[in-house]
Amino acid sequence: MTTMFRKALYLTIALILLSPLAYYSTGIGQQARALSQEPLIAAGGSLQSSPKAEALHRLTLPLRIEKLLLYPTLLMLLQFSGAALWFRRWIERRLLPGIQRVPGFSALNRWLLRLTRQRFSLGQATVILLYLALFSAGVTLLYLPFSLYSFVLRRQFDLSTQSFFAWQRDFWLGWGIGLLTTLAVYGAFYALLKIFPRRWPLWTGALFTVFTIGYVLLEPLIITPLFYEITPVSDPALRRRIETMANRAGVRIDEIYVIDASRKTNAVNAYFTGFGGASKIFLWDTLLNNHSADEVDVVIAHEMGHWVHKHVLIGLLGSIAFTWMGLFALRWQLNRVWRKLGWRGPFDVAGYPYLLGLMAIVGILTMPLFNGVSRYAENQADDFALAISQKPEAAVAMFEGFARENLSPVHIPVWEKIIFSTHPPLDERIEKAVNSEQ
Repeated sequence: MTTMFRKALYLTIALILLSPLAYYSTGIGQQARALSQEPLIAAGGSLQSSPKAEALHRLTLPLRIEKLLLYPTLLMLLQFSGAALWFRRWIERRLLPGIQRVPGFSALNRWLLRLTRQRFSLGQATVILLYLALFSAGVTLLYLPFSLYSFVLRRQFDLSTQSFFAWQRDFWLGWGIGLLTTLAVYGAFYALLKIFPRRWPLWTGALFTVFTIGYVLLEPLIITPLFYEITPVSDPALRRRIETMANRAGVRIDEIYVIDASRKTNAVNAYFTGFGGASKIFLWDTLLNNHSADEVDVVIAHEMGHWVHKHVLIGLLGSIAFTWMGLFALRWQLNRVWRKLGWRGPFDVAGYPYLLGLMAIVGILTMPLFNGVSRYAENQADDFALAISQKPEAAVAMFEGFARENLSPVHIPVWEKIIFSTHPPLDERIEKAVNSEQ
């Protein structure tokens, strides 16, 4: 059985490495520059996707499905082939002894053992952190062809304005931030499993709650400025229009910022952050540079709709509640499998691929549910934007802009909408805006 899993693992690794080359060899991306990105008007007057958007969708949909399925397959095969267990033993035999000889290691180990009542040693902490770091690096390198192809694809379809070196800088900076987050969150997770073998869901639930709230509050203040230059909006007319709409909607705004996204992309975006009594608005400069004042007002009104309907807060609380339920289900699952998979206990970091694989599978199975909730929230925000801005023509123009600049498909099949779409398809949003005029 193990031999079969190993052969399947080698095949999966080969698919991950070679698939980007197969997609590139179709030649669709190489021909993209010659295609028009202007949406088409059908005989009945309805909007249709541009040739460039259709080509991008035709190329990326199977790519998206493949990546979605390959990732949990890789993780589970790493676990069931024995590779994950071998990797933990290799760290203990090859790397740990040298680290234990570092001056001060023994004293720090004795302190940690006293602190945890002999339940968790510095050696165990070292193995966990090394495992997480090296595993993260290995998976990132394995998926590097996919990441590189994503950059090439965005350049071919004129969605990105970044140079290769600028993209590399952002890619590795993002990976470094992700690595630090992984070491902090999952390192603490495995430590708590070892220190509190029966009550660890309570402690880890509290940990993830604090992390989730902290991330929502700090991400726009700490993470985003590492990738973009953020400045307060300087246009007094824009500021007055936003403040007028905010007063009409009963929204208190602390500050309005502009992000210099045009250095990296031609796409447009805007969003609110924070929760409670006040919020901050972030506008991509591509939105301000390429769209009329009325269209910008519609986008901002849409984001205010999310705020008024408390979508940020509801999403945050829902995520926390789902995490807590998942942790107790995870305890039941780990207690059932750890002996069969050769772990030392549920706390064994050799089960990290299994943990990530479970999370990926649950994510896939619940994707239609969560995306359906997201589409409902987006519909509410659209309704609010049309009511507060009273500019349905501008809304239609803005949605046409999404089709043109973001290369978003105007119409997608129902199955794709249910599984993948976080937003209503553009044809539905346009129809709603048109009907609001009547």
